[in-house]
Amino acid sequence: MVTTCPCGSSERDDAAARHMWRCRRCGLLSPVNPPHSPDQAVWYETEYWKLNYEEQTGPGRDNLYAHALSWLNRLLPGRGTVLDVGCGGGRFLSLCRAERWKAIGVEPSRDAAVYARQRGLEVYNQAWPVLSIADESADAVTFINVLDHLHDPFEALHEAARVLKPGGLLYIRVPNALLHAWLKRVFAHVGLEEVAVLHLYGFGPRTFSRLLPPFGFVPLTVRTSPPAQGHAYEHGSVLRAWGYAVLKLTDRLLYWTSRLLGFDRLRWGLSLEVLARKTSVSSGAHL
Repeated sequence: MVTTCPCGSSERDDAAARHMWRCRRCGLLSPVNPPHSPDQAVWYETEYWKLNYEEQTGPGRDNLYAHALSWLNRLLPGRGTVLDVGCGGGRFLSLCRAERWKAIGVEPSRDAAVYARQRGLEVYNQAWPVLSIADESADAVTFINVLDHLHDPFEALHEAARVLKPGGLLYIRVPNALLHAWLKRVFAHVGLEEVAVLHLYGFGPRTFSRLLPPFGFVPLTVRTSPPAQGHAYEHGSVLRAWGYAVLKLTDRLLYWTSRLLGFDRLRWGLSLEVLARKTSVSSGAHL
């Protein structure tokens, strides 16, 4: 359990979401009672791929991958090595390889790692961190819909700083946790609480500006991320499926309108993207 936030604050409350604490300073949501780490690791190793095979292998997130890669291509035109944490079946890695990056993945699911390797991709079937990856060997590290699932996202950031070269890029995509927490409270009145998304940790618009510098990163941008072009989730009822469809449509309309007007920097959307650059060796911030 997080008693002192990595931002340095010990002030928190439990008003943000059920079973989660909120840091009053940076908005980080952390679990009141974290699941037992070995149990969680086994679930991701053996069950996650079975439940999310279609999402991981289909084109539903291809627009997100192309968007993330466009950032990396723009800021590192000479390419280099990109390390994708939680790479799943490797669709993002395949796109990186096609754009002349050396693409490496880390994936805890055995079946997902086998799937990716069968497609000629270099994937470590391990949970992050992977100590066999050398210091300062990567030009970019990506966490696409991963960081909020991790039992210790702070150790993950510490490890990202270790493997990144000075000046290397960190790309993160996560749900906008404070918005999802609010939506959960609203939707609970109509039985649609599960449509909003909160995983093990939650990151808000202010979190990264305070969270990343102690790990040796300077944030370049924190803004609304584009929504995925599709999805493959089962919601168990017509009501939930309808609620999710309406939410996704609203998200798309708001995102493209805000981007057209330049308001995506206001970070109001359902998902956030963060781009940061490693400036120095981590100062050792760790919980």
